[in-house]
Amino acid sequence: MRRLGSLLPLVMLSCAGNPPPAPEAAVAPGAVPTLEKAPDSGQVDRVGASDGALGPDGTNDLGFVTTFEGAVAAIFLVGVDDNGAPLGSFQADTLTGEVESPQELGARPGHGTSGLGVLEGGQILNAQDGSLPIQAAGAHRFTLYLAPSPAVTPGTKLRVYLQRPDSSLVAGAVVTN
Repeated sequence: MRRLGSLLPLVMLSCAGNPPPAPEAAVAPGAVPTLEKAPDSGQVDRVGASDGALGPDGTNDLGFVTTFEGAVAAIFLVGVDDNGAPLGSFQADTLTGEVESPQELGARPGHGTSGLGVLEGGQILNAQDGSLPIQAAGAHRFTLYLAPSPAVTPGTKLRVYLQRPDSSLVAGAVVTN
């Protein structure tokens, strides 16, 4: 009976025409992060394929642009299905070494994923080891570069995720490669 009593206010709100808030609204201030292909995608070489490889490796990289509001501690580009759910087939991120991604993304260690170079205003934001120092609150427009991967072929859907300094995860837009 206690369980039904705790659901009653939610049911009453839903019946009154006020839907309950979406789960992501509770953790994401502002709009959903955008994601689109960068104009120079496939035309520049900024990063290598290994963890923390922030220099050119002789192969042109995939590039994406994300815009969002708020502080960020880590960024992830994840292969997703048609509904935007992670597939587990591909992940590039700003985590390095043994630092694990959130459970929702498979809890992979940074050394087990592709690296992600992050630029804002033409300046690289990654630390020397490839990790992303916490970026302050405000409006951001990041260009993300990753080395090509056999798991990211034309038609692959990628979704951007932001991890806030409080460890909350914000799911962003999906783009087709």
